[in-house]
Amino acid sequence: MMLSTAKSIIHCYWRSLLRSSSSSLSVRLLSSSAASSQHHEQTLSYNRDTGIISDAQFMQPLYQTIIGIEIHAQLAIPTKLFSSAPTKHHHHDGNNKTSSVSSTASSSNTNVHPFDLAYPGTLPTLSHAAIKSSILSAASLNCQHIHRYSKFERKHYFYADLPHGYQITQQRWPLASEGVVLFLPYSNLQNQQSDDDASKKKKKKRRRGRDDGDNAQEGENSTSKDDSASSKQQQQHSIEPVQLRIERIQLEQDTGKTTTHTTTTNSNNKKTTTTTTTTTAHINYNRAGCALIEIVSYPDLRTAHEAAGVVEKIRKVLKHVGSCDGKMEEGSLRCDLNVSIAPVSSNDNNDDEQSNDKYNLPPGNGHRVEVKNLNSLRQIIAATEYEAIRQSSLAIQHNHTGRETRTFDPLGGKTICIRAKGDAIDYRFMPEPDLPPLILDETTLGSKSLEEFLERYMPESAEDATARLLEEYGLGESVAVLIASDPPAIVLFEDAVYVAKAELEQEDNDDDSVDVSALVANFLCNDLYAIIKKSAIEEAGDDEDKRATLLNSISVDQSTVASQRLGLLIAMIANGTLTTSMAKKILAIMYKDDLTSSPRDIATRNGWEVISDMDVLVQLCTDVVHDPKNTKQLEQYKQGGKNTWKIEKFFVGKVMAQSNGNAHPEKMKEALASVLEKVVSDQTSSTS
Repeated sequence: MMLSTAKSIIHCYWRSLLRSSSSSLSVRLLSSSAASSQHHEQTLSYNRDTGIISDAQFMQPLYQTIIGIEIHAQLAIPTKLFSSAPTKHHHHDGNNKTSSVSSTASSSNTNVHPFDLAYPGTLPTLSHAAIKSSILSAASLNCQHIHRYSKFERKHYFYADLPHGYQITQQRWPLASEGVVLFLPYSNLQNQQSDDDASKKKKKKRRRGRDDGDNAQEGENSTSKDDSASSKQQQQHSIEPVQLRIERIQLEQDTGKTTTHTTTTNSNNKKTTTTTTTTTAHINYNRAGCALIEIVSYPDLRTAHEAAGVVEKIRKVLKHVGSCDGKMEEGSLRCDLNVSIAPVSSNDNNDDEQSNDKYNLPPGNGHRVEVKNLNSLRQIIAATEYEAIRQSSLAIQHNHTGRETRTFDPLGGKTICIRAKGDAIDYRFMPEPDLPPLILDETTLGSKSLEEFLERYMPESAEDATARLLEEYGLGESVAVLIASDPPAIVLFEDAVYVAKAELEQEDNDDDSVDVSALVANFLCNDLYAIIKKSAIEEAGDDEDKRATLLNSISVDQSTVASQRLGLLIAMIANGTLTTSMAKKILAIMYKDDLTSSPRDIATRNGWEVISDMDVLVQLCTDVVHDPKNTKQLEQYKQGGKNTWKIEKFFVGKVMAQSNGNAHPEKMKEALASVLEKVVSDQTSSTS
C-alpha cells in the first residue's frame, strides 16, 4: 500500500519535472514500522545536477545515484549487416543523396531478405560498410583499442521480432574497447543555448536601434547587460567537462519492431451489453538485421543530467563522423540505463575524495536496474529520476530492489518491471559458426594499416574545421563553430563560396568590398538553418519528444537547396542584382516550392530585380516626394527641425513601396537625399 502510494505521487510529478526551474524533484512518502502503528511523513528530494536523493525536511543527503549507459546506434549504411536488403539510408540516385523516407514510413515488411527472416539455408555476409562505420565510430569515441581480431557470437533468446531465435553480436570479443567521452551535463548545455539565443536577440535589437541622444542611456544599459552576459558565458565555458569511460563497442544486429493495436467491440442482446477488447501485435521486419553498434559504458555517471548530456554528446559525435543519423525519434539511436543507488556517507561531502574515487563504486551500492529503450533526452532524465526515487523509497523501508529489467512508460512517466532476477535469461552465448573472425587486415580495410585507414576516411574534427574556417575564410567564431559542428554544412559552405566567386569572376565583377564568404555563412547560419528548423517544427506537430529530438538534430543534410543554387543566389546579391530581402524570399521558394529553377529564373518570374540606375532612382524619388498625397510631409520637411529624419524615413518607405521593393537601398537613399536637397534649395532661392 505504501509503495503504491509513493508510485502514484511520483506519477503526478513527472510531467512538470523538466519544465521546473528548480534543480530538484521532491516526493513525499508515507512510511511505517511493523512494530508501531504510528505513521510519519518523509519528503525525498532529488537533485538533477548532483544526483543526490535527500530528506528535504532535514536537508540530509541519503543516497547517490550510480548510472551506466548502453547506447544502440543504428549505422547509416545502405544495406543490412548480414544481407543485401536495403535500409532507410539506401541510395536511390546517383548524387549520393539518401532517401528521405524512413523505414518507419515505408510499407511494412518490404525491406527484407530471406536471411533476415531466418529462411533455412541462408547464410550471413558481413557488410564492409558496417565495418568502416563502426571503426570510425570507435575512433571518434577515443577507443584505445580497436582490435585487429574480433569474433561474432550468438546471443540466444526467443521473441517474435527476432526470427532466428538469436542475435549475432560481439559480447565477449568486441570490435573496440576502452574509450573516453568528455561532455557537459544537460543543464549546462541548456544554459549555453539560452545564452547564445539571448546574445543573438540583443545583437539584432542593437542593429535596429539608432545612435541618437534619446537612446544614449539605453545604450549604456545595454552595454552593462552585455558585459554581464559576457561574464556569464565565460563562466559557462570555464565549466570542466565530465568524463565517461567506455568499456566496449560491439557490432550486432537490430531486431524487428513490434507494435500493439487494441480494438474494443460491443455486442448487445436483449438484457446485457458485452464489451470485448482484442489486442493484436504487429511485427515489421524492415528493421530486423540492420547494423547496430552497442556502446557500453562503465558506471561513471552520477546524475540524470549527466546521463542526458553524454547521450547527446555521443549522438553528435556519431552524426559528425557520418556513422549514425542520430534520429532518436525514429529509433536510430536508443539508450538503456543501468541505475542503482548507494548510501551517502559523511566522507562524500569531501569533493577531492569524491573526485579521486570517481571510478570506484561506493560501498553499499545496490543492485542495478536496467531501464530499456529510451528514445529521447526527456525520457532519459525522467526515467533516471523516477528510478532514483523508487529505489530510495524501497531502501528506506529496508526493502532493497533486486536486479531487474524495466521499461519506461512515457505517458505515465514511470518505469514498469518486465523481468525480475528470478526470470533472468540464460543467453547461452556461443561462437557464430557461419562467420569467420573479423580481422582488420589490408583486405578488410582496403588500406595497409588501421592508421592509414583512419587518415583516409576519418572526417575533419569539429575543432580542426573551426580553426580552418576562421583562418581561411575569416569567419566569426560563432558562425565557424556552427558550420563546423555539421559536416554537410562545411561542404555546402565551401562549395557555395566557390560557385559564387566563379560566377562573379565570369561577370568580371572585381568589387573587393563584398565579402562573399561572410555572405554565404550568414545566409547559411541565419536563413537556411531557420527554414530547416521551421520545417522540423511543422513535421513534429504536437509531439514534444519528437520536436526536441528534431531540433537537436538540425542539419544542412536535410536541406533541399544545393550548393550550386545557393552560390548563384549569393552572387546575385554580391553583384547588386538582388537585395538581401529579395534573396531571402527566393531562398524560401527554392527550399519548398521550386526545387529545380535557378535563382535568376525565380527572380525574373516574380519581377525581383534591383533598380540601381541613378537616373531612374532620382525620377522615382521625385515622383514620390512631389506626389500630392505626400504634400503634408513635404511641407513639414521644408520647415526643418529635429523630426526631419522621421520624414526622410517616411519617404524611404514610400519609394520602396513604389518600386515594389526593387530599389537599391543605398543608391535610393542617395538619390532621395539629392531630391530633398533640391527641394530645400529651391525654397531658399524663392524666399530670397
